[in-house]
Amino acid sequence: MPELSHSVMAWTAGVLLAAYAVGILYALTAPVKQHDPQRGQAVGCLMIVLAGLLALGATLAAGVCWDVATLVWVPFVTTVFPAVSLVGSGVYHLVARLRGRD
Repeated sequence: MPELSHSVMAWTAGVLLAAYAVGILYALTAPVKQHDPQRGQAVGCLMIVLAGLLALGATLAAGVCWDVATLVWVPFVTTVFPAVSLVGSGVYHLVARLRGRD
């Protein structure tokens, strides 16, 4: 099985980190239809997740800058797993809907 080069892993992780961050920023800045008492807690949780994404981005940048494979591999695996899981779940639900089990 051919290995992925560090640049492909870095670009993939970088694009996925950016997509995740844009999603969180959209959720933080989206207009609110009505007041929700738990909104402050949700905003705080999203900010903590965004800080984690920034930490992964910094780890990725350090790995690319210093050419350390482990510092590129960890953000790559951490960001690709949710994307692959989401695609797999989507395929499952699509097949279930086409079979009429939904």
